[in-house]
Amino acid sequence: MKRLLLSGIALFAFFAINAQTATSITTAVVTENPNAPEITFENLVHDYGTLQKGADGNTEFVFTNTGKEPLILSEVKTS
Repeated sequence: MKRLLLSGIALFAFFAINAQTATSITTAVVTENPNAPEITFENLVHDYGTLQKGADGNTEFVFTNTGKEPLILSEVKTS
């Protein structure tokens, strides 16, 4: 029973390490495009100062595409 459990753990570890390595190799092969889109922000940080309880915490970040190809934003997540 111990041998079966240890074999299972070893196989899991092998596949987990192999999957992470493949991702790293894939991202390293990307070549740089001189015409690629480039995003430039007016301000990178917004200081809210002191907010009152229940106050609106919305802000806008103004940005411009300074590259030569269209800039496509997908799966945007805020924090």
